[in-house]
Amino acid sequence: MPTRLAPAICFALTVLFSLQLAAQMASPPKGTDLRVTPNTATRNIAPTNTVQVVVLKSWGKTSIWDAMSSNWQNFGTTPVSVDDSTYVDSDFTYQDLVNSGANVIVISNPAGAAQQYSQAEIQAVGKYAQGGHTVIGTYLVFQYGGADNRGLAPVFGLNPTTEFNTSPVDISNDFRQTRQNECLFTGIPISWESQGYPETQVPTSGSWIGYGGKAKGMAESDDWVGAIGTFSAPTFTSVYVSNFPEYYGGTDDEQLLYNAVTCYVAQ
Repeated sequence: MPTRLAPAICFALTVLFSLQLAAQMASPPKGTDLRVTPNTATRNIAPTNTVQVVVLKSWGKTSIWDAMSSNWQNFGTTPVSVDDSTYVDSDFTYQDLVNSGANVIVISNPAGAAQQYSQAEIQAVGKYAQGGHTVIGTYLVFQYGGADNRGLAPVFGLNPTTEFNTSPVDISNDFRQTRQNECLFTGIPISWESQGYPETQVPTSGSWIGYGGKAKGMAESDDWVGAIGTFSAPTFTSVYVSNFPEYYGGTDDEQLLYNAVTCYVAQ
C-alpha cells in the first residue's frame, strides 16, 4: 500500500511546490490574508452619484480596493463602488469596459503577477480613457519579469520606450508632496509614510526625473526613486503611483487612492 501511495504523494508535493514557487515569483509574493481598514462611518447612507471603479488585469485582490466600497465614507462625500473581481484576472475588450459603466479603471501591479496585456487590451484602455474616464496605475505596471506592458505608458504620459529596472527597488516609503493644494492630496500631510509595499518601479536611470514623458510629478520618495504623477489629457486624467499603496496600505494610502478615484471624474 505505501508503494502505491508514493506516486500520488509525490505528485501532490510537486503541485504544492509549484504553487508556492509561483506565489513567491509574484511581486510581492501572493498571500491569503488581507488587512481590511476598519470602517467607523455610518453605512446607511444611500449611495447616489456613485463613482464606479473596475480593476483590470492586475496582481489580485488587495486590502484597500477590496474594502473601499464600504469604507468610502471615511475619506470623503462621494460614494465609491469597486469591482475588483470581474476582470482582475481575466482578458477584456473595449466593449467590456463600455458595458461595465466604469468611471475609473485601475491597473494594479499587473506585471508583478505576470499579467500581460494584449495589444487589443492596451488599445481598449487608451480608447476608454479618451472617452473621459480616469485611469489609475500602481507599482509594476509597465515591465517586470516576462511581462512587458509599456504600451500602456502613454496613457500615463510616459514614454513607451523607457526601459525599467528588471527588479523593483526598495524605498523608504516616505513621500513628500512636491505640488501642494492639489485634490489628490486632500486629507494627506505634506510628508507622509506609505504603509503599502515598500518597493517601486523605476526607470533604469534609477530616477523618475528625466524619463521623457509628459506626466507631472506630484510627490516623491528617496529623491524621486519613488514617484506619484498625474497626466492631464484633453479628455481624461491619469494617476500613476510607483509603489504599491493598496497592498496592506494604511489610512493615508487609502485616502490617496480615494482621492485619485474621485478627483478627476468630472472633467
